[in-house]
Amino acid sequence: MDEKKIIEQTIHQAFNVGKNKELSLIHSIHLNNEQFSKFSDIPPYHLQGYEEACLHEEMFFANVSDYDFKIKDLKIEIFNDIAITAFILEEQGMIVDDYSFTGRTLNVKARVSMIFKKYDDKWLIIHEHLSRMPEH
Repeated sequence: MDEKKIIEQTIHQAFNVGKNKELSLIHSIHLNNEQFSKFSDIPPYHLQGYEEACLHEEMFFANVSDYDFKIKDLKIEIFNDIAITAFILEEQGMIVDDYSFTGRTLNVKARVSMIFKKYDDKWLIIHEHLSRMPEH
């Protein structure tokens, strides 16, 4: 399969977790060492390492029902064993607070950059940066 197609599938896997709730997949597509980093568009806003980023992704996806997403304007550039991706992410769903039995609508658009590195013939996410786009 084409390398760009494999990377595109991995990006979709990262967000399909919100639909299928296979939270363990989050760990398998990110690089599990100190080289991994992430800036999120939701708190906490500081630079996150692997464990913290995976934990927050698990908590986010576990608390969103009826999750759906669209990836637009995907660009993938490969430089040997490094790939840089950029795209627009649109997310919808209902964020549920199990303690108060309340929810609020999730309907956001974000600019996303993901950097991948190929390890043992597998493309892993080594950096993510999400920044929310202003609503119009």
